[in-house]
Amino acid sequence: MHQPARSILSGIIHEKCPTCREGDVFVNKGIFPLKDCTKVNYQCPACNQKLRAETDNAPSMNYVLSVIVYAIGFILYALIWGITYKDNSMLYSLAFSTALVIICQPWLMRYSKVIYLYLFFKYKQ
Repeated sequence: MHQPARSILSGIIHEKCPTCREGDVFVNKGIFPLKDCTKVNYQCPACNQKLRAETDNAPSMNYVLSVIVYAIGFILYALIWGITYKDNSMLYSLAFSTALVIICQPWLMRYSKVIYLYLFFKYKQ
């Protein structure tokens, strides 16, 4: 029985191959052990698409995702505790956002690689 095609968003969230959206991009399904959390399969186990691009600009994608998480952290802090210029709340919001980015970094690195692959590889049915 043929399964319906996986959407782009579902493929990115589940870290699947951009070409077939079936095979896993990473060797490990989770982020642990941390030293191997960004180890990419050389090729897709389902369709044999090469998953390592010659020009790996995933770090620039990671930068973009980190800035987005910084902005989200700043907005969350402002909504929950409020920010004024009369106290150290700006410094606290910066510390909160930095801690949020550091905690999310393994996932940000993985998703930056997946998003980068989805930008340059086309889906084949």
